[in-house]
Amino acid sequence: MIKKSLMLVFISILTLSLVACGTSNSGSDKDKKSENNEKLEVKTTVYPLKSFAQQIGGKYVHVESVYPNGMDPHTYEPSQKQMVDIGKSDLFVYTGDNLDPVAKKIANAVNDKNKTLSLESSLNKADLLKGEEDEHEHGEHEEHGEHEEHEHHHGKYDPHVWLDPVLSQQFAKDIKDEFVKKDAKHKDDYEKNYKKLVSDLKDLDKDMKRAVKGQEGKTVYISHDSIGYLADRYGFKQEGIENMNAEEPSQKDLTTIVKQIKEDKVNYILAEENVSNKVADTVRKETHAKTISFYNMGSHTKQQDNDSNTYQSFMKKNIKAIEKALKNES
Repeated sequence: MIKKSLMLVFISILTLSLVACGTSNSGSDKDKKSENNEKLEVKTTVYPLKSFAQQIGGKYVHVESVYPNGMDPHTYEPSQKQMVDIGKSDLFVYTGDNLDPVAKKIANAVNDKNKTLSLESSLNKADLLKGEEDEHEHGEHEEHGEHEEHEHHHGKYDPHVWLDPVLSQQFAKDIKDEFVKKDAKHKDDYEKNYKKLVSDLKDLDKDMKRAVKGQEGKTVYISHDSIGYLADRYGFKQEGIENMNAEEPSQKDLTTIVKQIKEDKVNYILAEENVSNKVADTVRKETHAKTISFYNMGSHTKQQDNDSNTYQSFMKKNIKAIEKALKNES
C-alpha cells in the first residue's frame, strides 16, 4: 500500500514537471515569434476590408476573410472552430455592430477587445443609410416564410458601406492606424501603402462621378439592394429585385418590378455572383433584359480571390457596369 502511494506521488511530481517544461517552452516560443518578426494575423469579414488590410499591411500582415469563398454573407453563420481561430488572431476587422449583426456576435466572443476593430465607430451616422427593418415592415416576406430565416441578419443600417469609395477612405485610415498601433516599427511602410490606397480610392470617386454625369435621377436595376450608398452619393436610383437582405420579393412586388422594367424599356439588370439570381433570372426572361456582372464584394469565388485582383480592380468593373446600365443603350 505504501509502495503504491509512493508511486502515485512520483507520477504526480513527474506530471507537474512536464507541465512546467511545457509552460517554459511556450514562453520561449513567444520569444522566437518576436525575434522572427512574425506577421500580424488579421481576420476580416467582407472582401474589401481584406483587400484594404492586405494592401496597407503588405508583407507584414497575413489576412484572411472569415467568409468562405463564394458564400452569401446574408446567410453566413460562423462555426465554433472559426470562432476559436478568430479569437487567436491579432485583429478582427468588421464594418460595425449596427451594420453586421453576425460580425457583432463574433466580436463579442473575442475576450480581448483590443483585438477587434469596428469601422462604424469612426463614421458620421448621417452618412449611413437606414436598414431594411427601418424601411419596411416585411409583412409580405412572411407569406413565403423567409422573414424568420433572415431576421438575425437585419442591421440598423444598410450594410453595404464598403462599395462607397469615399467612406472606404475612412476605413483604410482606421485599418492603417490600428496596424501602426500594433506594429509601430513598420509605421513608415503602413503610411506609404495607405497613401497609395487612398489615392486610388479618390480616383474611383472621380470615375463614378464621370460615369453618372448626365444620367442623374435614372434607375439601375440590380439583383438585390446593394448599391444604395453609390446611388445616394452620385445621384441615381437603385431598384433591387430582392431587398438589401437578399430576401425574395412577394409575387405582388415581383409583378410590379416586371411591369416597371417593361414600361421603362430597361435593357440591363446588374447580376451579383454571390447572391442567388433565381428571381433575377425570372425577371430577365419575362422582360428580355440582359444581365451585366456586378461585384458587391461581400465574398468572392476562389478564382476571383487571387493576388491580381483588388478592391480597386473590381470597382472599376462595377463603375463600367453602372454606366452601361444608366445609359441603357441596346
